[in-house]
Amino acid sequence: MPKWDIDPAGVGVLAGLMGDVLDALNEVVQTYGEELEGAAKTAGTVAPGGASGGGQGQPAGLVAAALAEFATGTAAELQFIGARAGKSVNGALTATAAYQTGDIEMAARTQQQAAGVIDKDLDMPGGWKRGQL
Repeated sequence: MPKWDIDPAGVGVLAGLMGDVLDALNEVVQTYGEELEGAAKTAGTVAPGGASGGGQGQPAGLVAAALAEFATGTAAELQFIGARAGKSVNGALTATAAYQTGDIEMAARTQQQAAGVIDKDLDMPGGWKRGQL
């Protein structure tokens, strides 16, 4: 029979660490957007057709446009990483809780079954009966 090898306390510690990692990932994603915007602003303003400047404080030019397109194209992927990691952590915690609940239920069932043996009259050697010392 296979044996479960789950350490609920260890799962809790790892889930806490993953929470820290997800917080750091959130900060990285936020910084990522700010850094891309900064790169677009400092990349220059050479635009197709010789125009320069984006007007209204917006970066313009080929590099700025490419960076904006890149940011738009990767935003969903970055959000997916955090969302998937969060769901994985929640799934591990839910599974561990179910394991613990099942383990407690199995222990209770085993104890009830063991107690049932005591309630039966057993033929003991020497004529000993339940309740006798």
